[in-house]
Amino acid sequence: MVKKIAGRIQETETKRLKLAEFVKQISPETNLKVAVTPDQLKNLKVAAVDGGILKKSLHGMDCMLVRAAGACFHYSDGKVVAVNYHPSQNPTPRPEVYESLSELDWLHFSSLARLKEEITTAIQCIETLQPNVLLLDGLILPHCLDRPPKTSPLYPTYKELLNSYTTLFKNSIEQNVALAGVVEDSRSCTFCNFLMESVLSRLKHEMVPELKSLLKKSRDSNLLYLILEKGERTCLFPIAPPLTMDADIPLMKTFYLKTAKYDRPLKVDFLPQTIQADALASILLSISGHHSGYGLPTPLIEADNVASLPEDEMENFYSRVLALTGRLSSTMNLRREQRPF
Repeated sequence: MVKKIAGRIQETETKRLKLAEFVKQISPETNLKVAVTPDQLKNLKVAAVDGGILKKSLHGMDCMLVRAAGACFHYSDGKVVAVNYHPSQNPTPRPEVYESLSELDWLHFSSLARLKEEITTAIQCIETLQPNVLLLDGLILPHCLDRPPKTSPLYPTYKELLNSYTTLFKNSIEQNVALAGVVEDSRSCTFCNFLMESVLSRLKHEMVPELKSLLKKSRDSNLLYLILEKGERTCLFPIAPPLTMDADIPLMKTFYLKTAKYDRPLKVDFLPQTIQADALASILLSISGHHSGYGLPTPLIEADNVASLPEDEMENFYSRVLALTGRLSSTMNLRREQRPF
């Protein structure tokens, strides 16, 4: 069985490599690839924001610790001369306890709470750190799966989150801060769909039907790893607008950029009212890829290090609560965590 699965994977990858070679051949005619010139980083401040979260479900309630942090790198003549943080280099996590959420609502809420913390911190970073570029960890918009049903008690929380995003976009435009979201591990198929619908559909070639079939089961980064070289980006294509029915969201654009020779391309969503794609790609190329196998921008790596929470932080919080409440029904661990064998 394993041998059969491995063979199927190898066969598909061989076909995908042929597809990549075909795309490379037609790229000069279709402008699918664009060469990127590294930025000189003469006097530039690049901030990044990330969040950390720990969760624990108990017999009668759910607990959460959440925090977000911003790290701002000041570059001068291509070198880092200073790093500043907001709210600090070791921010205190915010505890939350909920007693009546369903399992689905709890999943929604924990995701919304982390996003709210990150976007609130991003808004504050614009004021306190005054960067030229602000990078978010992940998508520049909430994922469609983060949207609870309108009948959910969490829908007002979701609307508050959208209002925070609107404020972030508005402040970025008004204060001339380039805003982008960098996705570390993208599962998106948007570029593959764009390639299938906007490029291959216009070509008359015997390989097109087979290539379209392969694109339907390919992820963007998997294909683009074979197409892009370090220092190349894709053309621009629009982000699917899952939120237009809920808020007045400005038009976003996206591209993929390969910043490290042996790593997969980064998916970059950005607000085009704040920066041109070429300028953004140049900056990202210069602050990323210092390791040939890992291409994430350095400010985002630092923001992740600052925001992440050690696992024992939740157990320490739980122990402090127990010390004050004593053993109650609500504070009992789940049965699966108390198996005697």
